[in-house]
Amino acid sequence: MEFELGQLADLIGGELTEPSQAGVKVSGVRSLDAAGPGDLAFLWDDKYLAAARTCKASAVIAREAPGGLTCIVVDDPQAAMLMLLGQVYEMRHPDLPPGVHATAFVSDEATLGEGVAVGPGAVIEAGATIGERTQVRGGAYVGHNVTIGADCQVHPNATILDHCWLGDRVTVWSGAVIGKDGFGFLQREGKNVRVPQVGNVIIEDDVEVGALSTVTRGAIENTIIHKGVVIDDHCHVAHNCEIGDHTVICGRTAMGGSVKVGKNVFLLQDAGISNDRTVGDGAVVGRCARVLEKDLAAGEQIALAAANYPPVTAMKIQLTLPELPNMRLRLKKLEKRVDELNKAEEQGRP
Repeated sequence: MEFELGQLADLIGGELTEPSQAGVKVSGVRSLDAAGPGDLAFLWDDKYLAAARTCKASAVIAREAPGGLTCIVVDDPQAAMLMLLGQVYEMRHPDLPPGVHATAFVSDEATLGEGVAVGPGAVIEAGATIGERTQVRGGAYVGHNVTIGADCQVHPNATILDHCWLGDRVTVWSGAVIGKDGFGFLQREGKNVRVPQVGNVIIEDDVEVGALSTVTRGAIENTIIHKGVVIDDHCHVAHNCEIGDHTVICGRTAMGGSVKVGKNVFLLQDAGISNDRTVGDGAVVGRCARVLEKDLAAGEQIALAAANYPPVTAMKIQLTLPELPNMRLRLKKLEKRVDELNKAEEQGRP
C-alpha cells in the first residue's frame, strides 16, 4: 500500500510543510527511531523531539514542525495516528463477507441481523440473537439465548456460553470464554458439591476481552462489565464481579468472587483482588500487587515494593520474612527503652 504525502495531508486535515514533497510516496508506518525513506512517523509528545530531529522518515506527523523535517502538521497527532493505523488495520484484516459459511451451523431458531457474517465452523445455537454487521469468525461458539449487539467481533475459537448478553462494538478475542460457571462449591459429607450458577454475564458497549481470558457467570446475581472496559489476555473475572466504566485490566490479572471495581481503574500486570473486596474509582493496583485484607479507596494507589533483586539478596529477603514479627516486637521494646534513657538523661538522672 502506497500513499502520496499530499493525499495523506488531505485525508487527515493537515498541512504539508514542504508542498514540493506532495508526490512522495510512503508505504509504511514506523517509530521515530526506526523509520527510514518511504516511512511515516508520528511525534505527539515533546519528549521525543530529539528522536524526531534525527528521524529519517519521508514525513513526520506532528503538532509543530521540527526544523529540517518534512512534516504534516495537525492539531492532534495522536488522533491522526489512530485514524491512519485504523485504516491500515482494516486493509490488512478485512471483514468477512456478510452471510453464513457453508461449514458453519446456525440454528433455525437463531436471529441474525443485517450484514452479519458467520465464518467456517462457527456455531450459533437456538435462541441466539446477533446484531447488525457483527462478525462471528471461524470456530467461534455462541450458545443458546445469547444476545450480541451490533458491530461486534467474535474472533476465531472464542466461546460465548448460554444466556450471556453483549452490547454493541464488543470484541472477544480468540480463546476467551464468556459465561463459564463461577467457581462455587460447598463441602457436603466430605465431598465438593457444585452450587448451580444461575446468574448471567452482562457486557456493555465498547468492551474488549483479551485472548484466553475468562468472565464467569454469577451465582445468583449477574457478573457485569460496564462500558468501555478493556481486558488484556489471560485475565480472570470471577462470578458476581462488577467492573466500572473504562477500567483497564492488564494481563494475568485475577479477581475473586463478588469483587467491585470502580470507574477508570488501572489493574496492572498480574494484579490480584481477593473475594468481596472493593476498588474505588480511579485507583491503581500496581504490577503484582494484591488487594487482600481491606478495600482500596477511590484514587488510592498500591504497588509491589519488591524489585528484581539479585538471587542471593532475594534469598536473604525470603529467609528474613518469617522473623519480621519477632523483630518488630524487639524493635518496639528497644525504642521504648531508648525513650526512657533519653528522658532520664534530660532530667539529670543516671
